Amino acid sequence: MNTLRRAVQLGGWQVIPTIMGNALGLAIGGFITAYGVAALVLSSPPLWALLNYTGVAYLVWLGLKLLCAPRDADLREDNVSTQMPRKLFIEGLLLALTNPKALLFYVALFPQVMQPISPVGPQAALLVSTYCGLSIMSLSLYATFANSLRAFFATPTHYQRFRQGSGVILITFALNLVSWA
Repeated sequence: MNTLRRAVQLGGWQVIPTIMGNALGLAIGGFITAYGVAALVLSSPPLWALLNYTGVAYLVWLGLKLLCAPRDADLREDNVSTQMPRKLFIEGLLLALTNPKALLFYVALFPQVMQPISPVGPQAALLVSTYCGLSIMSLSLYATFANSLRAFFATPTHYQRFRQGSGVILITFALNLVSWA
């Protein structure tokens, strides 16, 4: 959702930092899982709740930021130039790091495919890099698709509706995560 919104707002090439930040966050989560930290978090209800509610709070904050943005926020070039690659990278990284579903994916996958008699590092590197590569490809496709819609969303009314819809979807995802707690 974040990649779609940023690609509509900034253009397809401008969201590369967001995509790379997301991939790094997935990689960090994958290695944390491979080395057992995720198992510790999942076995500790307070730690799991902390991770879950941190993700919920971040999604709600992003959603409210979209819903409460000024009406005149649009796709003008001066608006685009204010988005720094570092900010976009950190945004993607935080979204991936606070996503408990990614950790659950790794926790479900790793025990089924990793060999306990082989070193963890090379196995985790292969699995994590494959997953991150697939994530980069899929998010790049989303960005390309969203970039093709930029002309439609160039009007303030259309972009405001898209931004508000994105905010509602992010808050809905957050509420869905609360039901997992």
